[in-house]
This record gives sequence, structure tokens and C-alpha cells, in this order.
Amino acid sequence: MKITMPPVQVADDEGFIQEKDIFSRKNFGERLANLIVKSNEGLVLALDAEWGEGKSTFVKMWKGYIGYQHKPKMRSIYFDAFQNDYQKDPFLALVGELYGLLKDKSGDKEKEFKRTVAKVGKSLFRGAIKIGVSTATGGLLSGSVVDSAGKEISKLLADEVDYVIADRLQSTAEDKDALKEFRGFLEGFAKEHGGGHPIVFIIDELDRCRPDFALELIEQIKHLFSVPGITFLLVLNRKQLEASVSSRYGSNVVATTYLQKFVNLWIALPRKFDYYYDHGANYVQYVLDYMLDNGEENNNKEAVAVLKELVIGLKPSFREIERILSCYALVINMLGGTQTLSIYQFLIPFVCYLKVLQPSLFNNVANNEIAFSRLCDESGLNKIIDNSDYQNIKDLLQYIKFDLADQNKRQSMVAKNEIYIGNQPIRQRLVMADVCEWLNELKME
Repeated sequence: MKITMPPVQVADDEGFIQEKDIFSRKNFGERLANLIVKSNEGLVLALDAEWGEGKSTFVKMWKGYIGYQHKPKMRSIYFDAFQNDYQKDPFLALVGELYGLLKDKSGDKEKEFKRTVAKVGKSLFRGAIKIGVSTATGGLLSGSVVDSAGKEISKLLADEVDYVIADRLQSTAEDKDALKEFRGFLEGFAKEHGGGHPIVFIIDELDRCRPDFALELIEQIKHLFSVPGITFLLVLNRKQLEASVSSRYGSNVVATTYLQKFVNLWIALPRKFDYYYDHGANYVQYVLDYMLDNGEENNNKEAVAVLKELVIGLKPSFREIERILSCYALVINMLGGTQTLSIYQFLIPFVCYLKVLQPSLFNNVANNEIAFSRLCDESGLNKIIDNSDYQNIKDLLQYIKFDLADQNKRQSMVAKNEIYIGNQPIRQRLVMADVCEWLNELKME
């Protein structure tokens, strides 16, 4: 049994093919594409989801869909912000991606492209001394440095202040003209290269790159690149980006309000949470099917049922599900891949869940330092057993109680048929502690 799940590989022209669109997001992708086509006004959209929820896989499928299958087709650019955050300023990285769409790279259009980019770039780099929030964003473009710098300016040496003020006053009109010319060029560029439809600029991995790079990128998108004919789709975790705003600008800046200045519309990546149709449970089966080698059978069906109910009830991310299943595969492989007793099939998935999502509880279990009631409360199991659908979780609770009980309590549970262990003798050793020890031997992180 394999122990890892590689990233889904999406070809440029695949779109939402059935065997890879396991969360049935094609219809959502179609609605998003229709929204952009019918709202050709230079929007900045933000696709929001938690870490590990499949954002990158979705936008790669969606890029192929809008370029090859949607009617009308749309040209698009994919930009990985995380791979580019080593750059000091995002401006040149963004214009470099647009340059890749330029049809004529040897004629007058290329010269005009480079000339307008150079003029705006000169204006940006001339403002290398950034003073406060207003200077870093609006002041750079509006020429309002003198009025808005305030306290920060007073901290500079007098001759440096004089130089900055004189330089900015002299270049303000030039900078405004350069910005106007650049935006006008981009609008014409979009009309010529978009075929009458918006060019979609996908900015992925914003929540993984350096906070200062991410914020400068979205600020420049709104002020410099947001023109009719170009729609930006920012792919991010909103909570993480809001934390970056607070970290950079302090608690006096309300992060939600600040980001509203740069994003026209927030869109949630859909994930279904339902006992009878749950994306997480579907993903458990998808990953397990991949992990099973050709001809290998799943000999522990009870364990899979428990895994699915844990995922449905406790809602880990897809990335976390992969890590849980990696732990599970390691344990099953160490046991030889054969069918295990029911108590193992119920407790192994639970221990793997704790290892990935609640490591402090995992350590408590490993050291036999936790009571049954506390473990059920802090792990979240007690919150989901009220639903009559979760029969496997209810059985899991009985196995946990048995595993943590003393010998007299175990004998009582078996005698009262509260738990079934077959013909096996009642062990002194805790099953969960054993599984924890096995995983700790491997230093699974």
C-alpha cells in the first residue's frame, strides 16, 4: 500500500475531466466563467478557501476549462505568487506575464509595451523611500506624499526630507501621466489579445508567499493593472491574508475594511458537508483507491468506514486527510496488510487522526495520561455522536472506553456485551498506545 498521495497533475487542456473532478466543481467553474464574461469591467475577484482545500487544483482545471471548453473561450495567465515572492517588487513579475501574451514581440507593439512599462517602473522605483501606509499605496500614485506622510517625515533628517519632497513635487505630474498611459495601453492590449472577451489573470498561492509581497501585489493590481478587459482572480485564504494586513500595518488598520479597497467580490470555493454526500468522505475513498497497489484489496473495511465518519464529523482539510491516510497506510503496512481485529480497525484511524490534527492529545494517549471523558470532549467526538447516522463513531467510543479502562472494567464490558473482541484474551496493553508507539518510531511529522 502506497503511503503518499502525489499532487493531481492537470494538463493545460483537460479542464474538469470526471476522474479528476472528484468534488464535482465543474458547474461552479462554469458559473464563475459566465460571471466574468458578463461582467467585463476590470474586476478583482478573490477565491477564498482554507489551506489544503484544493484551491490550486481547482484553478488549474478551471484555466483549462475556460481556455478550451467554455463558450466563449477566454485567454488566461497563471501566476504562482509563492514561486515569485523572492522578487523585491511584484510589478515586473506581473508585466512579464502579460508580455508572454504579446503577439508581436519584434515590432512597434513590443516597443510601446516596453516604453510604457519603463515609464511606470521609473515612477514606482523613484518612490523607493516608502513612508507609512498612505505612501506605500495611494501616495505613490496620487502624489500626496507631502500631505499624508505626517509624523514619519518628521523623523527623517532635514536634508533627506527636502530631497524627497522636491523630487516628488517635480515628478508628480509625470507619474500621473505615466500611470494614465500605462492603464490605457493595458486596456488596448486586452482588447487586441482577448478576442473580445476578458483576459483572466489568475494569481495563485497568495496565502503562502511573503506577507509584504502579497500585499504589495494586490495593491499594485488594483492601482495599476485593473482595467476593463482584464479580470484578476486572487486565490487565497482570506483569514491568512487578513493576518498579513494586521502584521504589516498594525492593529489600528481593520484588515477586512482594508482588503475591501482592493477586492470587488469574494467567492467561496464550495465544499459539501453532508453525511450522505460529503466531499471529505469522497476524498478518503479517492486517496485509498490510489494507495492500493494493482490487485491489492482493502482488507480492513471497518477502518475505512470509521475514517469516513471521522472526516464527515470533524471536517479536516483535504491536505490533512492525505496526512491521516499516510499514517494509516504506514500502520497497515507494518501489520502486513492483512485484516486486523475490529478493535484495531476502529482505533487505528482515530489515533492517526490525533497524530495529524491534535498532536497534544496524541501524546497524552501515547503516555496513557488522559481519561476517556476528556479525550472524547477534546477530540470533538462528543459533538457528533448526537447524530444517529454516526453508528461507527458510537462504536468507536466503546472501543476507546474499553482501551483506556482497567482490567475489571474491561471484563465487565465484555460480560455485558458492550463490546465484542471475539475469542481474543483481554489484553493488558493498550491498543492506542501501541499504535502511537509505532508511529513515533517512524518520527512521522
